[in-house]
Amino acid sequence: MLAIASLVFALVPMLLYLWGVWLMDRYDREPVSLLLLNFAWGALGAIFFGIVFSITLSTTLGASQFHDAIFIAPFTEELTKGLFLFWTVRDRRFDNITDGVVYGMAIGLGFGMTENFLYFLGASTAGEWVFLVIIRTLFTAVMHAMATGIFGAFMGLTKFGRPSLRLPLRVLGLLLAMGMHFFWNFSVSINNPAAAGLGTIFIVLSIIVIIVVVQLALLAENRLLIRELADESELGLIPATHLQYLPYTSKRKLVGWLSPVVDRKQYVQLATRLAFRKFQSRNCVETDRAEYADEVETLRTQIRDLLREEWETEKLY
Repeated sequence: MLAIASLVFALVPMLLYLWGVWLMDRYDREPVSLLLLNFAWGALGAIFFGIVFSITLSTTLGASQFHDAIFIAPFTEELTKGLFLFWTVRDRRFDNITDGVVYGMAIGLGFGMTENFLYFLGASTAGEWVFLVIIRTLFTAVMHAMATGIFGAFMGLTKFGRPSLRLPLRVLGLLLAMGMHFFWNFSVSINNPAAAGLGTIFIVLSIIVIIVVVQLALLAENRLLIRELADESELGLIPATHLQYLPYTSKRKLVGWLSPVVDRKQYVQLATRLAFRKFQSRNCVETDRAEYADEVETLRTQIRDLLREEWETEKLY
């Protein structure tokens, strides 16, 4: 019974968090399959390698349980969680800062889920179990998501940035993630109510930082859509009237701006992807430029074919 309850309370809240994180990316939501793959890495791969790495390092250094919690755990766990982002960032669907936050938080939530389950199973009394469920669900697991989400933001920031800044910025992002993890573990390890209170404030501030980062990233995406789609309008691909709706998530859902014969969801997805790929084709590494350029032309053709149905319908009337 304890195992079933522990599994439910470890899994369900993290999946709800994951759903909320996925919804944050308003313009071009990430494929669920890739999102779950990152979640699974956190839940299985990062946990396994994190434990092995932590035990090995702790044994080698002869660290105490206290030092293991506040120094070794933040280092090993953030390293193993973040490692998978180096694979994810190579995927064409990983576009920007928002995507990095989403994938990073997915890994952190997966890690938090498995870690919570193991802690819940180890509770010796019902009171301790309830306490662990509350603290770890509302705070510790959220910390894991925030920390890896920050590292993911730096991965997204540097994907199409200056190559010379890529490594130092990614190292900075990883160090910030480790720092967040260290501060939280320290606050709950020294048995001081004041420190625990600071840890709680820290988690709240971390959430605010993530929200601000995502909002700024979404604003940048909005500006990119306006700029790139305006160019496509001047080339005659995107009707000028559509520019009042395509770059805005609230207006895209309105009816009347697009003929009912056109698949609105597909059109919005293609136009959004076209805008992103145009920008990326100019800022990617030289070896990928031709591939991005080919995709841009393919997207233009798909949009042209999709809108042709609207033009042909209008001719009939």
